[in-house]
Amino acid sequence: MRTVAFLLSLVLVFTIPWEDALTVGGLGTLTRVIGMLTAMVWFSSAIFARRFRKPHPFHMVMFLFILWNVVSFFWCVGIDEAVERIKTYIQLAMLAWILWDLYTTPLALKAALQAYILGAYVTIGSTIFNYLAGQKIDVYEERYAGANINANDLALILALALPIAWYLAVSATTGKKNTVLTLINYAYVPAALFAIILSASRMALFAIVPAVVYIVGTANRLKPLYRVLILAALLGTLPFIPQSSIERLATTGASLSTGDIGGRGRLWEATIAVYLEHPLRGIGSGALNAPNVLGTVAHNTFLSVLAELGLIGFILFVIMLAIVAYQAVTQSKWLAALWTSVLLIWAIGVFTLTWEYRKTTWLFLSLVVISASLFRRDESVGESSPIR
Repeated sequence: MRTVAFLLSLVLVFTIPWEDALTVGGLGTLTRVIGMLTAMVWFSSAIFARRFRKPHPFHMVMFLFILWNVVSFFWCVGIDEAVERIKTYIQLAMLAWILWDLYTTPLALKAALQAYILGAYVTIGSTIFNYLAGQKIDVYEERYAGANINANDLALILALALPIAWYLAVSATTGKKNTVLTLINYAYVPAALFAIILSASRMALFAIVPAVVYIVGTANRLKPLYRVLILAALLGTLPFIPQSSIERLATTGASLSTGDIGGRGRLWEATIAVYLEHPLRGIGSGALNAPNVLGTVAHNTFLSVLAELGLIGFILFVIMLAIVAYQAVTQSKWLAALWTSVLLIWAIGVFTLTWEYRKTTWLFLSLVVISASLFRRDESVGESSPIR
């Protein structure tokens, strides 16, 4: 039964990059349905085996953070919004705990990373299909996105996987099966960059920088043939990039200089004003969405947590991130570079997005901690060794 739970968890990870694409009746998205099924099978297997993996300090702070969200219900200015957000956080905590309990070997971690890459391909394919079909996300802007995902969210979802795909490709072992996956992972880099450009997300220009640095910095591990093929693939996408995407991306500097940032500047000012009215405990989980507050998200994860959960919740959130960052940089040099680039991509991306309650956020935070637990325990895996 534990094996079934593990396989279901891989399917769950596979669907996360395109979780908004499919819904199942009144049950919600396909990702949610698979998540519930995974949780039931995993819990049954854990009860049957009479064992749960000892939690990491990350999980302890995570539970305190979620508990603070629950407690904030008693002073929340948006009851309906708080209920939905708290339910989401409980589900995310379950996701993090399931992954921690199931992914106890390097092979399991590698399988999860590969599942995310394959899932990201679904989003890329949907985006390119919409581009070829001329299905823009806005009648006024020629921007494209797939899988029913917001263009800016899509750009970050794909950007996070850039160093992951590169790592899997470069560290792959020999074998026919691995050769196919290696090609898939190498091809992800030009394919994802093309889809990100189609989204015309200005945030992505900054978010992909850590990935580019990581890829260039580890390119010496790449065979010359692969270098030529990847460069050819990147150059081959240039003629297909729409002029409108280039023009929108070119306005990044002007948007920053005016402080508007796509209208986010005014939202940030309003969010800060909300925080200053309730600095210690905030206005309650999810309350910025309430009609009597902002009626929308803050478009900044850190400001969102600060305003909704106050200084107490914000400190718990920062401690949780600090633990993950420490787990990332204290691994072997090869893995530390990988996870540091992923965390930097996330940090840059969420500066303009509200992602504290997104599955992708909690997935990668969990995978960093899992990786640290595996490769500190197995000292035989060196910095130049692939995950086996």
